[in-house]
Amino acid sequence: MKKAVIILTIFGLFTGSCGQATKHNHKTPTDTIKTIITDTTLDKKEKERLEQRKKIEEQERIDSLMNAEVLNEALNIATQNINKKSFYTEYNRIIENGYYDVKVEISLAYHFTKNYPHLIIRRSSIADVYIDIFLKDNNSFEKVLSHKQWTMEYVNDTVQDINGDGLKDFVVDTYGVSGCCLKAFSIVYLLRPDRKTFSNEFEFINPTFSPKEKIIRGICYGQPGETEMYKYKWNGEKVDTLEYVYYEIIKREKKWEKTGKIIVSTNRPHEDNHKVLKRLNSVPNEYKKIEGYDWFLGFE
Repeated sequence: MKKAVIILTIFGLFTGSCGQATKHNHKTPTDTIKTIITDTTLDKKEKERLEQRKKIEEQERIDSLMNAEVLNEALNIATQNINKKSFYTEYNRIIENGYYDVKVEISLAYHFTKNYPHLIIRRSSIADVYIDIFLKDNNSFEKVLSHKQWTMEYVNDTVQDINGDGLKDFVVDTYGVSGCCLKAFSIVYLLRPDRKTFSNEFEFINPTFSPKEKIIRGICYGQPGETEMYKYKWNGEKVDTLEYVYYEIIKREKKWEKTGKIIVSTNRPHEDNHKVLKRLNSVPNEYKKIEGYDWFLGFE
């Protein structure tokens, strides 16, 4: 009898101990194996990611060195012709056994003013377009502007007076490769009054420039017939927002509909401090000739 009691007591202690241990340790051997496998998988993915990132960084380093080599070569060619009033040449540069193929254009002239000549070096590869502008001063070249653009976005670049101050500015035109809607961009660098250097970049979407008015009008990003037009004004090396123009819409029976009225406001309707300036029966005439106006109207 005593043996039975002892056996039952030991069994009870053993059972109670296991039950308590089970209560505090929810992990089974299977869970532990899963955790090890998961951790191992994550470690492998992280290692692969880091290795891939390392390869990318190394390629970027190589590309940077090759770009610098091509630019220095072009600059040396320009320096050899620095005493000329104007100079132009173009050629293809292939290095790294054909891996890096870039078209180089070198143009020295009075591009922007009659006072100071500028050198423009343009390098176009399958990936990017690089544009560097140098001021010719004291028989040497000083870099005053550098621009890089993805080749798939690059359209062209022009020299023209954009802000109406009588000085020619540098403009890079691009077109977005992703997104649903009208997305032509102009990146503007203003020539400063010193006629040597340039401002920081200004980027405008779907713009129409009016230098005589010192005004920029354009179409915002959005679906046809559902977006706004804007009107900005140059203010030195700043741009002031004058107004936004868009269709008035109201909700009728759970559906948004145009009322036929045009709203002129201080900013876009979803932005803070929105204030309606005018409520018109038609679009002001000044907007009807801008590029992309049909997009504003929609295709109905």
